[in-house]
Amino acid sequence: MTRKKIGLFGGTFNPIHFGHLNLALEIQEKKGLDEVWVIPAHLSPLRVDHPLIPAFHRLKMVELACAELKGFSVLDWEINRPPPSYTSYTLEEIKKKSPKHDFFLLLGEDALIHFDKWKNPEQILAMASPLIAQRVGQSLEESLSKLTLSDSARQKLRSGLVSTRILDISATEIRERIQKKLYFSHLVPAKVVDYIYDYQLYCNLNSEN
Repeated sequence: MTRKKIGLFGGTFNPIHFGHLNLALEIQEKKGLDEVWVIPAHLSPLRVDHPLIPAFHRLKMVELACAELKGFSVLDWEINRPPPSYTSYTLEEIKKKSPKHDFFLLLGEDALIHFDKWKNPEQILAMASPLIAQRVGQSLEESLSKLTLSDSARQKLRSGLVSTRILDISATEIRERIQKKLYFSHLVPAKVVDYIYDYQLYCNLNSEN
C-alpha cells in the first residue's frame, strides 16, 4: 500500500460552507496532501449545551459539498457513534485501521484558541501533525502562548501554521440569514442550499443551533 499524506478535517459543519471548503482546499494544495478525510461530529464535547439539527442531515450536506472535490472523502464514524465526539478516539481508530499513512489534523484559528480544552490534546498531536490555517499577515502567537500545553506541544502547533486566505463566513450567520429568509447562496455550495430548502432546515433557531 502506497504511503499517503492524509488530512483529517472535523467539525459539526452546521452547515458546511465555503469557509470550511476553502480552508481544507488551500491546506491540501500548499502541503501536498494526497487526500482529505472530512469527519462530521455527532456532537462536539465543547458544545453539549447547543442542540444541532439531526446528524444525518449534516452528514448528507457534507457529502454533497465534497462530492466533486478531488481527493476528498467523508467519514461517518463519529456520526455513527454515541455523542459526544472525541477527536482522540477517532484518531486512535483511524491509526489502527490505516497504520501506514501519515495523518495531519486540519484546524482553523477558532479551533486553535480552545485546543487545550480538547480531550487528550497532547495525545492528538502525537498521532497527527497539526496544520492550522493562519490568515495572511496575522500572527497567532498570542493565542498559542495562552494554551495550557507543554512547550513541545505548543511548538508542534506553531510549526503547523499555514498561511492561507480566510473566508470570513460563520455557520451562525448562515443559520440566522436562513431564519430571516435572507439570501445565503453566496456562502454555501449550491447543492447544500438546495438540500436546506428541500428539508426546511434552520428555519427555527429556538430549537436548532
